[in-house]
Amino acid sequence: MPELEFGGPWTFEKLNILSTYLNDYTKVMKNQSFRLTYVDAFAGSGSWSPRSVQDMDQPTDFREMWKGSAAIAIDIDDKPFDRLVFIEKDDDRCRFLRRLASHHRGRHIDVVNKDANEVIPAFCRSLDYYDRAVVFLDPFATEVSWRTVEAIANTKKIDCWILFPLGAIGRLMPLNRDPDPEMAHRLDRVFGGRQYWYGVYENAHQLDLFGQQNRERFGGSETIIDLYRNRLESVFERVAPTVKELRNSKNAPIFALFFAASNKAGASIAVKIADHILSKW
Repeated sequence: MPELEFGGPWTFEKLNILSTYLNDYTKVMKNQSFRLTYVDAFAGSGSWSPRSVQDMDQPTDFREMWKGSAAIAIDIDDKPFDRLVFIEKDDDRCRFLRRLASHHRGRHIDVVNKDANEVIPAFCRSLDYYDRAVVFLDPFATEVSWRTVEAIANTKKIDCWILFPLGAIGRLMPLNRDPDPEMAHRLDRVFGGRQYWYGVYENAHQLDLFGQQNRERFGGSETIIDLYRNRLESVFERVAPTVKELRNSKNAPIFALFFAASNKAGASIAVKIADHILSKW
């Protein structure tokens, strides 16, 4: 398979966390009568490869391909998912997902070549009483709309892993001035409104060279994480206390991995499992 995905040590971390949770989740649900669905909202091509051997913290052949989240979900075998939905907007990646699905003809696997922000709300509306699902939101940057996250929470039937683009959001929030209109619009879309992120900006203590009052952002990545956690807690039943910061080879935070549960009856056990996994990583 061509190398359509790239990653590094942080990719290993997020996929190991996801894999461990999916195994534990399906074991807990094994004797339940619910129909279980796994949804990969930015499924990629089904595999990934590090950009170079320098990106890895262990000996490896950087030409080797590893299983992506879609392939990992297919391979859950103690209590396999009844249905798997792989959403991918890119045509080329979708072709490889369909090839992956063709190797598992006995499974109910849907590959959807559309924008996840269009597909997820429709999927949420389709769930009935006996449906339960795990959704993995794994965007490249700021593609996930807050409306999509809110639709997931409102189902009361979905556990959700969210790879939050911490580095990209930080770049949209300059330290020494307000975001420009385009940046502010993107932040509004991610957080669900300006009132949920603009509070990190305050008037600077000093005027600029022209006597104008500057604005400054106070707080670093932890402040941004807290902003998003607060948003999740406002719509989900429970959110895991532990958030995993994923860092690149230069030790800069690039993503934050959140877990949130929407079902009132199952949220406590789901968050307990997820938080234990996040803590040990």
